[in-house]
Amino acid sequence: MIKKPYFFLVSILFFISCRKETEQSLPKRKPVDKTLIQKISLPPVYLDSLKTESEILLHIQNRTTEISELLKNSSAENADEIYENLKKENDSALVLLSKKQTSLLDRYYEFNVYDNETQISTQKFPDDVKKTIEYYEKTGIEFWEVGEGMTELRMFPDYYMKLFKGKLTKDYDRYLEIITEEDQVLFAADAGIIIPWRDVAKRIEVREEFLSVFPVSNLKKRIENELKEYRYAYLVGYDNTQTNEQGKFFPENLKEFKRFIKENPESETSKIIVEMLAYEGNNDELWNFVKKKTGFEW
Repeated sequence: MIKKPYFFLVSILFFISCRKETEQSLPKRKPVDKTLIQKISLPPVYLDSLKTESEILLHIQNRTTEISELLKNSSAENADEIYENLKKENDSALVLLSKKQTSLLDRYYEFNVYDNETQISTQKFPDDVKKTIEYYEKTGIEFWEVGEGMTELRMFPDYYMKLFKGKLTKDYDRYLEIITEEDQVLFAADAGIIIPWRDVAKRIEVREEFLSVFPVSNLKKRIENELKEYRYAYLVGYDNTQTNEQGKFFPENLKEFKRFIKENPESETSKIIVEMLAYEGNNDELWNFVKKKTGFEW
């Protein structure tokens, strides 16, 4: 009778000992990386033209909320991908909405009222139009006049900044800062540049700096293409705001070129300016020269 309890106790101790040895021999599990859980490609959702205007606007509102929540636990690299896909998605939705608002977009400029005394232009909308505009603004969309009586739909300049600020990689974060500031104003209209030449130069400077700071950025190709376009615009202008007449540069542009060279001696743009100012040729020859040097194609 005494042996049974003793044997039972030994058996228990042996079982516990074996279990401990087994647990120690098993590899320890690594903690789950939460960022991997949120590694979602979130591909763009392209709506079809059968969707109503209200359905499209509601979709954009819901996606904005959904992505805002997702970004709370997303890695910066994943956020870059989400931004790119959302941009494609919204651009597609804007095309659909533009088709549904063709009439309003075509007559939007008619609501501008110019006061001859104050020389100030204001917008006065009928109640139904005002209601539509407010509905779009609630979604983050504005009616954007682009000159020559034309109006387009676009996301507000700070829409993506508000949604993605501090969530992206450093290069994407910087790029959003740049385009958010630039998109506050219209760059060109009626075949002419409508911002000061100094501001055109700034767009060149920030992109050259970007390429210097982020030489291997995924945005490199995009920045390079934008740089080509702004260089071309800065050096020869557009049809209605040219920098020269038959190859002879206007005083204000010469002054601006000299300032740029002085403040940016190592800039590739400065090197092109020096060559351009020494170039002898008529207007067409000069434009072709600059086009070749900048690599810009219409």
